[in-house]
This record gives sequence, C-alpha cells and structure tokens, in this order.
Amino acid sequence: MVERDPWLGRRPLHLRLRFLQGESTGSYVTRLAARNLRPVEQLLASVGVGPMPVEPQYTEMYVSRYARERLANLSGCSVAELSLRLVSLRDEFLMPDGSADDWEWPWDARAGFIVQACSLCAASRGTRAPAWLILPDPWHVCLRHGRWTDNSRSLQRPYIDLHDHPGVVRAQQCLNRLRKRLGYAVARWVEADALSVLTCVGYLEDPSRATEQEWAVLAARVGEQRARPVAQFDMVARLAWDMAWLEERRRAGRLSTAESRAWLRRVGRQRGFVFREPLTHWISGHRPLLHARQAGGSGTGGPSQTEVAGQGTAPLASLQNLTCLPWVRMPNEMDRLFL
Repeated sequence: MVERDPWLGRRPLHLRLRFLQGESTGSYVTRLAARNLRPVEQLLASVGVGPMPVEPQYTEMYVSRYARERLANLSGCSVAELSLRLVSLRDEFLMPDGSADDWEWPWDARAGFIVQACSLCAASRGTRAPAWLILPDPWHVCLRHGRWTDNSRSLQRPYIDLHDHPGVVRAQQCLNRLRKRLGYAVARWVEADALSVLTCVGYLEDPSRATEQEWAVLAARVGEQRARPVAQFDMVARLAWDMAWLEERRRAGRLSTAESRAWLRRVGRQRGFVFREPLTHWISGHRPLLHARQAGGSGTGGPSQTEVAGQGTAPLASLQNLTCLPWVRMPNEMDRLFL
C-alpha cells in the first residue's frame, strides 16, 4: 500500500466551480483542474494515488472513500453536498475499502451513459470546454435551449437542434408532467414499460413510422443511429401517457376490471391493433389493487411487477433495466469510443 501524504488535499483550491446537473465525476474533476490552471494529473496528485486520467467522454471516474473526502476539500464543499451533486460519488459507487488505488477509470461506466452536456448550459456555469453528464439513458433533452444531446461523443455535431423537431420538445414536457403527477420513480417505470411495448411491436426497428421526411433529413445529417431515438421519442411519451392513466388509477385504488378492459380497447383503437397483445400482457401484471372498491368490479391482485421490480431502484438504472416486460431494447446505445 502506497503511503499517502496526510496534508495533501486539505485546503480548497483558490477558484471554485459551479456544478452542472447530472455531471460525471470525470468531467467535474477535469473542469476543476482547468479552472485552477492545473493539469488534471496535478490535481489528482492532491487527491491520492491512481492511474493516469482518461478523457471524461470515454468513461466515468470512480474514487475511494479517502479520495472522495480529499476531492470535497479541494472543491470547497462537504462530502454530502459533493455526493448529492455528483451521483457517481455516492456510497454505492465507491471503490472497495483497501484498494491500492484511490481512483479508477474502467472501460465501461458501471452504471448509466456518458452524454454530452448542453454547451450553453455549461457556458452559463463558466465553462466553454465540452462537459459530460452521467445519465440513466443515452440521451438528454435540454428544454431551456432546445437541444438534444446523446452519447455519440461527436464534437463535430455535439447536439441536435430541436427547433426543427418540436414534437420532441412536447414529448419531454409530457414526460416531465408525468413525473410530477406520479412521482419520478413510478413515472420512470411506466416509461420503461412503454419503451418495451414499442420494442415488441417493432416500432423501434422501423423509424419510418415516424414522420418519414423528418426522419430522412435527420438521418442524413447525423446518422441513422443518432436519429432513431429522436424520431421515436414522441411515441414513447404518448404511449407512456396512455399507460400512466391506468397505472395512476390502479395505484389509487380507483381502477375496476371493467375500466381496465375499456382502457385496453380504447388504446388499441388509438395506437393500432398490433399494440393490443403486449398491452394485454402489461395489464396482466397491473391488475386492480385489493383495496379498490368501484361499482361494477371488485379489486383483485397485489403489487404490480413494476412495483416489485422498482423497489430499491438505483439512481442510474436505465429504462431497459426498469421494465417489468420481457421485450427490452434501447433505441440508442452508442457506448463505444469510436462513435
């Protein structure tokens, strides 16, 4: 075990750094070093001992408990605040006690996706260099500036301008309203199930189901893989809203069996007959709760598969890990260095 200098990292750096919401630890450390006109290697030498740093767009940085304390001192905030701001510094992501190194940069992030931050949001926090987020899903919608960023790592086309895709903005606003109504965790489970249903019916495999001309233009500009989730995002939100109507009433004990069947017929007509089978499968795991007391139907069933699967949800659990349905595929998983 290398002996560490107990005086290193005791005093905060002269210049503080404003946090970016959802920022990765690697991005924050890189920006903190640049803010204080230091090479990142020199800053890390005040944190502990470990391997050479890696560019933050490639993977996430994970630290030991010792290094987290030193990094908090350098940044001028408490360990609690730093862990709140940087999700990868929370206890569940810390390196095991007794590790020889104080940080590591694994080939793949242990959880979540590295997504480029909106450059205008980063500029408002005092940085002009690219900044990177660690998020549950491989995309991010900035409603403030109308931009879609993803984990492509492209510096030539770092974002997709959503002024040309107003449906994506409306879809994100819809999902935000859903999260306020149901709570973030429950809304995420419903979104995950909606994505799984779309996988089952083949919607995610056929981008032409979106506006064909819009899809073709976007795919020609940024590539099919990056364009695919943008073209399909509106349907994910609409289906999640449909499913949330039933789930909200079920959880409140206000859903009868008759209403459940009526919902299935109505959504089947609106979205297409092909949706009926996977939605029937979904409803089978979301039966009315025992305490429901509506006229025309007695409540039966216990906790849904969604509730069971969602217990103890990790902060960076992706949609594909949250769904209670068997059909799983994300529209975009560009997690290789060359993309």
